[in-house]
Amino acid sequence: MSKFLLISHIFPPAIDGGSKVIYKLGQYFKSQHHQTLYLSSNCSSTDDFVKKTPLSFGHLPLKKGRNIFPSFHQGRGLRGGFCKLPVYKNLRRILKLINLFLSKKFYLHGLLKVFQKGPIFKLIPFLKATIQILKFKPDFIIAGPLPTTTILYATFLKKIINKFNFPLSSKGNAGLSGKGFCQLIINASFHPTDSDFQQIPLIKALKKADFLWTLTQSENDYFIKNFNINPHKIILAGNGIDPEFLTTPLLVKGGVRGGFNILFIGSLAAHKRIDLLIKSFSNLISSLPQGRMLRNSGEVGLIIAGQKTLFYPQIKKLINSIDPSVKSRINFKFNFPQSKLANLIDNCDVLILPSVQESFGLVLIEAWSRQKPVICADIPTLKELVNQTNGGLLFKADNKKDLTQKLKFILDNPKKAQQLGQNGYNYVRNNYTWPKVGQKIWQKISL
Repeated sequence: MSKFLLISHIFPPAIDGGSKVIYKLGQYFKSQHHQTLYLSSNCSSTDDFVKKTPLSFGHLPLKKGRNIFPSFHQGRGLRGGFCKLPVYKNLRRILKLINLFLSKKFYLHGLLKVFQKGPIFKLIPFLKATIQILKFKPDFIIAGPLPTTTILYATFLKKIINKFNFPLSSKGNAGLSGKGFCQLIINASFHPTDSDFQQIPLIKALKKADFLWTLTQSENDYFIKNFNINPHKIILAGNGIDPEFLTTPLLVKGGVRGGFNILFIGSLAAHKRIDLLIKSFSNLISSLPQGRMLRNSGEVGLIIAGQKTLFYPQIKKLINSIDPSVKSRINFKFNFPQSKLANLIDNCDVLILPSVQESFGLVLIEAWSRQKPVICADIPTLKELVNQTNGGLLFKADNKKDLTQKLKFILDNPKKAQQLGQNGYNYVRNNYTWPKVGQKIWQKISL
């Protein structure tokens, strides 16, 4: 049995692939009778790092005599605990101001740039958490994603764990897992086109990690070519879904009340290109014969499900500017519970991911798990998944006309759409369940 410390920037149920993969892997190791501790901020989205509005869920107050890891320290057979630390919300502007006077070549400039992304844990709660982590003595730290501060915290914690709990000597120590030290596994969820991921402190942390858990071959190749990462410490395990999320083929029904529903799931951030999706949907509706009815008098609709971000006012402005007959077909679902995800996907006919920055596209395998076809932008990571699975269509990134054409193809070819969904389902079932992903990682790190 080993001990795992898992670190992410926000805590599920936030709709965020980077935090979800860390959390889900921890749940898998917990199910295999390992001990786990989970460290994150008390925020439900990255916007909460700076917003002064109430959070979706609160943190555990660090009052005298109160345990910050209650479920773990209650013990008696429990193998999991968590800590949600409060964050500083007013430091980002100060760090930006300081950076105005620093050269981009300086390490400190890059460090402050990373901390501007957050989360910036409040000092006293973080120190108290550090003491508890030292007592826990983890064998492994699993942290991510970039470009947040999580891997910097993880690198720091690894260093002090090995220094204070497991000093290595020339004679060697039989410390953690018989190896004598705590090991760091980073899930970068890397976006090559985002300059924030290229900061020197983050790249150095990647190089110092014992293992890099990568999601795609594209990410692998990028690390080896651009950062000279040792291929032997890379674990290409991909992403996962819970086996119970896989649907039974005979139970799947497309659409709501016989209609044709297009679905987007994710944060309403600028890089997700929801604005492009709305414009393409508007073009699709305009191209249909007036009064066209589908499948038992249902209509064509668009569902946008996710979390509001600072970009949402621009989306709302766009919605208010389009034709009322199109606007009435668009339905927003904010902060839906994870328990509703399967039903949400089951009641769509195609899932769309127009994003231009994705490290994997978790929502794609979630859609395939329910035998739904997908349409996504032809950026390298998404293109790799679609080509592997033959589970969907690609459109030229940022190309409204091409996306409209792909939407119309799925609408007009239900049998082809069904086959694409089945192809994706078969591939996910055989490659992307959490037991399969967890086994790949464990086989590597336990050697």
